This record gives sequence, structure tokens and C-alpha cells, in this order.
Amino acid sequence: MPKHLVPVLSFGAAVVILLMLNFTTPAEIGPFGVLVFFTMVYVLMLGLGILLVKFFVKLLGRTMRRKDYLYGAVVAFAPIMLMLVQSVGTVSVLTVVLVMMFTGLGCFLVSKRA
Repeated sequence: MPKHLVPVLSFGAAVVILLMLNFTTPAEIGPFGVLVFFTMVYVLMLGLGILLVKFFVKLLGRTMRRKDYLYGAVVAFAPIMLMLVQSVGTVSVLTVVLVMMFTGLGCFLVSKRA
């Protein structure tokens, strides 16, 4: 994966999110715009998740591998799950624990498969 691809895409996603939040409403933008918004939030969280994993990999004294990028992708989906839970109902301690469990399960699957 090119070294600067993820940070550039994350920055672009942040710009698109800010533009969408400042200039549109969900009613104006429609279903496709909402899909674009959630996709941009995931791309932004992917950059932050990979940055978080890269920090821990550097603490361990290793270099980034393919598996570490997959860990970042799994970690990036946790905020999306929390937003989905918030849109359906209320976020409680139980739902946060469940999201953490699913994220841990996803990381476990990455460790066994990749």
C-alpha cells in the first residue's frame, strides 16, 4: 500500500464531511448523500485506526505488515457500529461493551486468518 495513500484519503474524507455538515441537511442530500457521508466517516476512521495500530506497532519495535492494516480496518468499524446503534436507539454501557466485544472478535479473526 502506498505510504501516503491512507492519510491523503482520510484528509479528503474529513474535508468532504465538513463540507456536507456545513452546507446540507439530511433531507436535502437524500439517501445517496447519507451513504456518501457514512462512507466518508469510515474512510476517516480507517485513517485514524491505522494510525492507532501504527503507534502500537512502533511501540513493539516492528514494521507495519498487511495484518496490521486489517486490524486498523476492524478498529475503524467500531465508531460506525456506535453510530448505527445511536440511530436505532440509545447508546448504553451494554451496547458499548458489545461493540468492543465484536471489535475484539474481528481482531481475533484477523489474527487467525491473515
